[in-house]
Amino acid sequence: MFSGMIISAVILKIIFHHLPWLAKALPESCVLIVIGILSGTFIHYVVLDDILHLEDKSEHPFPQFTATLFFNILLPPIILDSALALYDQAFFDNFVSVVIFAVFGTLFNVFTIGYSLYGLSYYGVLGSFTVNTTGVVEEMQLAPTECLIFSSLISAVDPVAVLAIFEEIHVNIGLYFLVFGESLFNDGVTVVLYNTMKALIDIPDIGSMEIVMALLSFVCVVLGGALIGLVNGLFASYVTMFTKHVRVVEPLIIFSTAYVSFLGAEVFHWSGIISIIAYGITVKRYGFQNISKKSYTTVKYSIKTLASTSDCIIFLFLGVELIEESHNFHWGFIIATILLCLLFRFISTFLFAFLVNLARKDQIELKEQFIMAYGGLRGAVGFSLAVVLEKGVWYRELFITTALCMVFFTVFLQGGTIKLFVKLFKIELQTKEKARICNDVQGKLMEDVMQGIENVIGRQRAKGVFSEICRAVDKLLKSFLIGKDSQQQLQRKFERICLDEHITNLYAPRIIANQDSEEQTKEPTRTISFAESRKSFKKGVRASNWQSYKKKSFADPTYVKNDIINLLEQRQKRSQTMESRVLSELLKDDPESVEDKKKVLQRSQSANWANYAKKATKNAHLIKAQYDEVQLQKRTSQSPRSATFPRDLLNPTFLTQNSIPEEAELLLNGNRPTPETMV
Repeated sequence: MFSGMIISAVILKIIFHHLPWLAKALPESCVLIVIGILSGTFIHYVVLDDILHLEDKSEHPFPQFTATLFFNILLPPIILDSALALYDQAFFDNFVSVVIFAVFGTLFNVFTIGYSLYGLSYYGVLGSFTVNTTGVVEEMQLAPTECLIFSSLISAVDPVAVLAIFEEIHVNIGLYFLVFGESLFNDGVTVVLYNTMKALIDIPDIGSMEIVMALLSFVCVVLGGALIGLVNGLFASYVTMFTKHVRVVEPLIIFSTAYVSFLGAEVFHWSGIISIIAYGITVKRYGFQNISKKSYTTVKYSIKTLASTSDCIIFLFLGVELIEESHNFHWGFIIATILLCLLFRFISTFLFAFLVNLARKDQIELKEQFIMAYGGLRGAVGFSLAVVLEKGVWYRELFITTALCMVFFTVFLQGGTIKLFVKLFKIELQTKEKARICNDVQGKLMEDVMQGIENVIGRQRAKGVFSEICRAVDKLLKSFLIGKDSQQQLQRKFERICLDEHITNLYAPRIIANQDSEEQTKEPTRTISFAESRKSFKKGVRASNWQSYKKKSFADPTYVKNDIINLLEQRQKRSQTMESRVLSELLKDDPESVEDKKKVLQRSQSANWANYAKKATKNAHLIKAQYDEVQLQKRTSQSPRSATFPRDLLNPTFLTQNSIPEEAELLLNGNRPTPETMV
């Protein structure tokens, strides 16, 4: 049955993406919930009643949604896929802000929502809570700890729902990681708070000692889970150093150690979610540099397949559970929960965004703060925490019903209208840029240059002791966890790319200028005055990238972050354009000239230009050879005895002492003839 449900989820996902009108009207998660409701209705009222005639409907052959199924089977692939996606420079730039929103924002929501609900129920604003368990209607009262249990589970911003909605919107990468990272860490925090509140409910008198122990337990559970994930990530990275001859086991190592880190944290009653997040970031930092490209592709798409399938199954189950679970619809409690969650979500977002902006150069704008608050979608995490409650307590059905209503409200209303607000506020969307290795190379180069400048003129930015320690530890771990072969291969790739662009930018302009000058020799020339030359020079300086950088970087702090990559890509495009133009001229030559070019290429490839010739590509050798030919033509045209210079020796670096005429030797050594002999 469960296999059939997986196949059904995959087919439904395919059908959804073949109906563009449906994708525009509703998010995928909403459609899956509706299908789940229809499936649950059919199973409950047709299959079980009319076909199987089951009296006890809890014992049927169809898959049932349980907390064990959700937390141990469906959730780990989603968290691992999210953790691997978190390894991005944009996430680490916003890491402090994400932690503040996830930890302090969650604590603010839990206690404000919990005590607000307790106050409203205590003064009778929500109405009476009645329950009929033994045939007698009893009136119950919510305790403060019970309200805090509910607020901890309802404050869980579900990364499954957030990921499903925000991947369709394609907001800018900074806002995406703020919302997505906050929801991911919020999950771990709410689960820890939920377990803490459940432990406090059995204590009759809660004093200061119990509160201190609860806070210490919260810290230990989070840090313990992170430690388990870090250790497993380091272990997996170390093992992949020795898999060079058995690449087939690399995906198995990544997946098995990920699940071991989750189970290991759960065994010690620590946060399994935080453990997988720490594992994913660690193994992406170190282990992925050791595995092969095929293994990386296998890991990437396997975990995405598992995560997407789990995502579909979870939303289908949410629809099914609306029909199968027994409910207690207390509309006063439901409406108050929805209003309080919205109110305190917006208050906490604007409050902590104001505090975060005090120390951020790249400010979080008000419209982005609204999207962050409005994008706090609830999902299967909060509902699963409600299902975990003991079946004997009277408020279990009340909490399950309210949690489901909150999930449907946020997913359908907020998730369905968030695209409208993104367009209305003109939120910057994510641009589809092709991943280029030159961006990483140039970024590393800029860091090294800035460090050199800081050493010369003094430090211009504050660096704490913690930052320096992290850099030192990271450097030490890289030396132990990244194989030498991986380091050398990566370094050779970087050097070749940088060298090709350097050779093109260094030699191609001279070749193109020579080609243009030959084409324009027949056109009448115009003498340019000194004033015009000076004016043109100043205009070129003002329009240069360096002047634009100096002006805009001080006026707009986000200029470097937003535009420096565009400048690097423009530089790379210019390099590619010059390279294609130079090489295209070679194809236009006659066959005899092409044979001469081949000889020149062979000489250039066997040359050694400052020990870099062997690292350059064939195109770089062609450009260097043609540059040598242009330079040689220029030198021979300046001498009246150029006829004695052999035309077959086009590369000056290979002229031996015996084969160079005396006149050519003077030219190559830089000893120019006297002005009287120059033409």
